[in-house]
Amino acid sequence: MKYICNQCGNVFQADDITMHYTTGNNGLEIVAICPSDLEKYLEKTKAATNQKEDDFERKKMKMKW
Repeated sequence: MKYICNQCGNVFQADDITMHYTTGNNGLEIVAICPSDLEKYLEKTKAATNQKEDDFERKKMKMKW
């Protein structure tokens, strides 16, 4: 079976593709990523997760006014 990388658009065999399942605003999202784009995708996902965690922590803090 062959998959298309969501990042670069190249076609790869199933063994070379990493599948990432996420839930977002549109429901379940399946992302296929080739090995060369995997590192960039992980950095982007990590940055987005850290931002969400920071926003959550900020909302938990009590306002002083």
